[in-house]
Amino acid sequence: MSVAEVRRVSTTKVQPASYSCDHNYKRIDLNPWDIVYLKQVYLQKGLLFAKSSQSSLPIQENEENMVIHLKSSLSYALDHFFPLAGRLGIQKHEDDNTISVYINCNSEGAEFIHATADISIDDIISQPYDNPNIIDPLFSLNAVANYEGQSHPLLSVQITELLDGVFIACSVNHSVCDGTSFWQFVNLWSEISRSSNNQTQSPCPPPVFERWSLRDTDCPICLPFPLADEFSMVRNISNTKVVLFRGHHGKIKARANSENRKTVISSLQAVLAHIWIAVLRARSSLRNRINNDEETVFGFVTNNRRKLIPPLPEAYFGNSGSCLLVAAKDGEVLRRGFGYLASLLNKVVNYGINDEKIRSAMESRTKKPVIIPADEAGVTRKDILARSSHKFNMYGNDFGWGRPIAMKNGVRGKSHGVTTVNEGPVEGSMDIEISLPVEVFTAMGNDVEFMDAFSF
Repeated sequence: MSVAEVRRVSTTKVQPASYSCDHNYKRIDLNPWDIVYLKQVYLQKGLLFAKSSQSSLPIQENEENMVIHLKSSLSYALDHFFPLAGRLGIQKHEDDNTISVYINCNSEGAEFIHATADISIDDIISQPYDNPNIIDPLFSLNAVANYEGQSHPLLSVQITELLDGVFIACSVNHSVCDGTSFWQFVNLWSEISRSSNNQTQSPCPPPVFERWSLRDTDCPICLPFPLADEFSMVRNISNTKVVLFRGHHGKIKARANSENRKTVISSLQAVLAHIWIAVLRARSSLRNRINNDEETVFGFVTNNRRKLIPPLPEAYFGNSGSCLLVAAKDGEVLRRGFGYLASLLNKVVNYGINDEKIRSAMESRTKKPVIIPADEAGVTRKDILARSSHKFNMYGNDFGWGRPIAMKNGVRGKSHGVTTVNEGPVEGSMDIEISLPVEVFTAMGNDVEFMDAFSF
């Protein structure tokens, strides 16, 4: 299919229902966890729904009511997550030629786009890989960098009416919140949407907006470089495909634990080890050799909230992540096999981060902030990094016409090796998306050991 024609019907701003700047947080300074994403593109998540056949209204009137209702419920949700209705602010410090970045909670509004497209649910979910010609137009703010939140909304929602479904796509500034915070917002929005009076009680627990830092004097973080020079962005479009893997993780987990009797391998660690070692085998087969001394770095983006002492509230609104990395020689991994790689992942998850290490890293990044370059996602072309979580409540988001039938990530900003972990459509299941060249996926499809447990 060629590029999907998505027709925008309307674009409006949605402000918090109370539309008041009279709250305790008019300015929220970004901390080092937030600043690291300034050059990256917006976080993009979308939910696919089948059109409801329960309404007795004419189709056009029913669709208009749906859009009005979603817009209204979003407004009430923004009452509780009001930073998403703001913009980024830049403060210049003339005395030392530095800048600091903050969230300006000015209630200017989130963007709400109503669109239509002559594509079907099957066009979106029938292929094993995400076709950017179809997925890209369903999202707004494609290739917009987080630092551009000065002039772009921090949250943009695009509601696209399909031939037989509805796609709700959210593009959110990743310097403002992480996946945990984002899905808490969507969970509340869907709860409000399906309520009878379009309102709900305050979320329990309510979001915590105050950014964590080691000392009160650490805010704001001063960035020692000119904005125009350092925040320029090269928008490279990768030649990789994003493929969804779905399989039987119970069998994979059991095998991993049978090979590691002195430790407990989680389902996620086992699944990633199974996929990632298949990637190594595929790369080796394409080169017709194994480079025993060449290393691959495997990594996780992990949630720090529960690792700190005392822990941060689970409702902490912002970023709270560390990147855990383990390097291993390809030859040894392929020789010792899947169970060995699973044990390496288990070790870095269980012992790679703690309160002391988090505080030490925060101390270092407060003195010298780190920003991931625009043309990287934190990994080289050979390394592999997992992000997101299958524990996020994605498929529980019923806006009033049933559960989603699929969850899709935006395809922009996914560099080589980026692996996205999602909740699966069946309770307790998980979906894994990974971005790799097509020839690697072809080789994996011919890997009997891999395909015994997984399918594209």
